[in-house]
Amino acid sequence: MRTPRIALLAGALAGLLLTGTAHAGTGPTGAVAAPMPTGTKALTHNPLYRSGTLTVPCGRQPEDTGSVTAVKKHLTAMLDCLNASWSVQLKKAGLPFRKPKIRFMSKPSRACGSAWGKNVTGRYCTDERQLVILIKDYAVVDPADPVLLHLIAHEYAHHVQNLTGMSTAYQKMPARTKAQALAQSRRLELQADCLGAAFMGGIWASQGYQDEDWKEVVDLYRRSGDDDLKKERSHGTGKNRVAWLRKGFAAASSAACNTWASPASRVA
Repeated sequence: MRTPRIALLAGALAGLLLTGTAHAGTGPTGAVAAPMPTGTKALTHNPLYRSGTLTVPCGRQPEDTGSVTAVKKHLTAMLDCLNASWSVQLKKAGLPFRKPKIRFMSKPSRACGSAWGKNVTGRYCTDERQLVILIKDYAVVDPADPVLLHLIAHEYAHHVQNLTGMSTAYQKMPARTKAQALAQSRRLELQADCLGAAFMGGIWASQGYQDEDWKEVVDLYRRSGDDDLKKERSHGTGKNRVAWLRKGFAAASSAACNTWASPASRVA
């Protein structure tokens, strides 16, 4: 178990867990690609949900600390692990896979063609297929921090949504009011929370994490909902973020992450 850093992280909590997508490589893995899902079915009946458990093991990384370079090294290794794991899932779903690009920043800068948002620590640029990670002080203290692991896993989940046709379907959903648009955003973001946690559930033991580490992640997300951060209701309440985290982690499968077919109360 790693020493909890609740006190250290508390000051940065308001910005730690805010992530998102922005809309402004390799070839397929070898499977015969199925037609790309479109429309509502791409969200509610995506073949990814039938791809089974994420079981690809990843080698445990040495815990080098104390520098931005160490953080980049660790996250690059985790990106390789994410690529290995999700490429298998998309192959099983009959969908093509492409690796995303990744960009690290030590201070906020423009990304995805727009200014870096206040209190944001990660973004996924849909058009560029690029993850952007802002390296904060807590990550330098411990690059293997489980919260940082979920941050990159969450942003990667937006890449999975992009590859499986979910992002396109989401962008095309009609929204006559701001409330409808925010409700759709919450379904997208809570699904990314869940898919990120599903990946974590598949590699957790192999990386030396323990129950106390998972409790650290859950406790932070419980206090990072739209209700606690008093922000626009785009990511979900702390209660619902934790619920989807737990569903994904326990199942280690995309099947647990169909937010699009869930009642409104579970994606509030």
